[in-house]
Amino acid sequence: MRSNSCPKCTSSMTQGFVLDRDSYGGHRVRKWVEGAPLKGFFGLKIGKRQQLEVQTWRCTRCGYLESYAKN
Repeated sequence: MRSNSCPKCTSSMTQGFVLDRDSYGGHRVRKWVEGAPLKGFFGLKIGKRQQLEVQTWRCTRCGYLESYAKN
């Protein structure tokens, strides 16, 4: 479990997320994908690899970002 203080300057951290835009103009939360990227003809091959939403925390003082991909 993460601490509520910044590892760089010890100020407080607030939860947020990193926005990802798809090719149709929609919005979604970024995802972590298991394994190395595999290129295919139409972009990256994902298949049935594990995917987890990325949780991101930002320091209110220095702006440091820290991300996690929890089950």
